[in-house]
Amino acid sequence: MAMAASETKCEVCGCGQAQAFQLKSLDDDVREVKERVQRLETTLGRGVMLLLANLAAVIMSLAQQVVSSHS
Repeated sequence: MAMAASETKCEVCGCGQAQAFQLKSLDDDVREVKERVQRLETTLGRGVMLLLANLAAVIMSLAQQVVSSHS
């Protein structure tokens, strides 16, 4: 089978299409990982804020107990 002047070896054997598909698939996978990491960061941020709020509530409760016991 003779190749046309504009065709490369990869275009004839389909390797170019396979590589393009793999690259698109890899790009989609990287995009999905980025989205998942962003969601995890958001969830972690919310969790840390709730933890800090609970810690502040515990500190306030202990401070009230200390003040009321010394009065």
